[in-house]
Amino acid sequence: MYETIRERLSVDNSGTVERREAKPVKYSEYLHLPHGIHGYFDLQEGLEASKRENKPIFIDFTGHGCVNCRQMESNVWSDPQVLKRLKEDYIVVALYVDDKTKLPEEDWVVSSQDGKTKKTLGKKNSDYQITRYNVNAQPYYCLLNSSGKDISMPKAYDLNVDNFIKFLDDGIKNYKANKVINVLNK
Repeated sequence: MYETIRERLSVDNSGTVERREAKPVKYSEYLHLPHGIHGYFDLQEGLEASKRENKPIFIDFTGHGCVNCRQMESNVWSDPQVLKRLKEDYIVVALYVDDKTKLPEEDWVVSSQDGKTKKTLGKKNSDYQITRYNVNAQPYYCLLNSSGKDISMPKAYDLNVDNFIKFLDDGIKNYKANKVINVLNK
């Protein structure tokens, strides 16, 4: 029903495609993306895929209980032009901020924001959003290059499809131009 294995492909300079061992997408046994979008639920996996596929990253800070997130998915992501861009032009990474899955100890993080150890997937993702963007609201969309640098100003809830398409198109343009944006003016 859902893709849980991402095929690992690489292309060398001569155009030869090499197939590598596939492995399950982390957390895909219980987390899924809408509309047949294939993606990731772990930022590190998304960064690796971005480097491998030479595509920018679309981060979706979301939550299981986020009504506005579901509205965006139903009313904006479902638009054929948006869906095409998400499926073909980006590595989609959904970071659930309310997921209660306990992490193995090696994945725990100590927050630079509050000094507390984050032991669940949701707390880790929420802390990343707060620490990096100084925001704790969902949905919240960020576009990154393969090095994890922002290539566009983040976007929040906005049901205007044209605005969302512009956001995605500007991200592609900035990615291709190697443009990096300082989102917090730090």
